[in-house]
Amino acid sequence: MCQLLKNDSGAIFLIAIALLFLVTTFLLAYCMSYEMQFQTYDGLEKLNVQATINLLGQILSDSVES
Repeated sequence: MCQLLKNDSGAIFLIAIALLFLVTTFLLAYCMSYEMQFQTYDGLEKLNVQATINLLGQILSDSVES
């Protein structure tokens, strides 16, 4: 079987290129998934900070009115 793949048809080269493509695709998908998760958490953090600022502003305005 190994002798069959080492002939001049370049089967080893094609297998190597296919494996390189699969590994690169997997790594890019993994990195994009991590980036999307990071952006989601960053957006949630900004949303919570803004909600806290609004709540503190409301509490301060209520205490000034009293």
